[in-house]
Amino acid sequence: MTKFFYEQITPNHALPFRLLIHDTGAAHTVLRHWHKSYEIDFVLHGSNRNFILNEKRFNQNAGEVVVINPYEVHGLNLPFEHNRIAITIMLPDSFVSGAGVTLNTQHIQNIIKKDPTCQQLFRQLYNNTKKVSTIGTQSEQIGLTYQLFAYLLDTYSQVQSLTDHHRITSQMDHLTPALTWIEKNFSEKITIAKLAKLANVSPIYFAHLFKTYLQQTPVAYITERRLLAAKDKLKNTTDSIETIAYSSGFPSSKALNKAYSTYYGLTAGQFRKSNQLKEINLP
Repeated sequence: MTKFFYEQITPNHALPFRLLIHDTGAAHTVLRHWHKSYEIDFVLHGSNRNFILNEKRFNQNAGEVVVINPYEVHGLNLPFEHNRIAITIMLPDSFVSGAGVTLNTQHIQNIIKKDPTCQQLFRQLYNNTKKVSTIGTQSEQIGLTYQLFAYLLDTYSQVQSLTDHHRITSQMDHLTPALTWIEKNFSEKITIAKLAKLANVSPIYFAHLFKTYLQQTPVAYITERRLLAAKDKLKNTTDSIETIAYSSGFPSSKALNKAYSTYYGLTAGQFRKSNQLKEINLP
């Protein structure tokens, strides 16, 4: 399970942005979420399968850039792929303002297919990360990222309506406290009334906002989060299925197996047995 942030992007040490290199091929899932700033994803080899962005599901192939603008809902459900090499750049507000851009005024095209300039900059960035980390390599990473962001703005962006954007972001901001609470307390008993109170809206309006922006019900989202926790424990502990069920927020092992079968097509016990031999690809 990859950790994510609904509001602030935490930079790497010594870099003014967050830079992630994905080159283990490991399967992982990121639940639907959003940031208040830009995220840029690129695939050097293989593919980012089951990419979710703005209610659409697609595969990001090698050489393609995906740009996630502020407040755009996105997620991933990547299967194992041994040759996948991908890069994620997450730009905090301070980086964007430092580039002379007023946040939320520029909307960058979401999918950019095989632009030679983007490809070259990302390859340089990736190769740089394989060098010994020094002030020089860090400075080069910063420079390449500024070049990339400036190029995307100059080539693929357009001014967006602030009126509509402000309305949407203000509604989404209501969900942030509830989603943050779920992430920290998913194993507890959770009610829509509790989440609505955190969001400072009525239960009915909370459910409406949740479905509108995350494209699933609160119950489905919570179940998915609990399943991710259970999956991690099934892979990395020897705890009993019953213990894992309770610690992940399910009332019984039967409830865990039912949810696991619904989402993944096999029971928790079947997954554990299969995973003892090798990591399996869940859809």
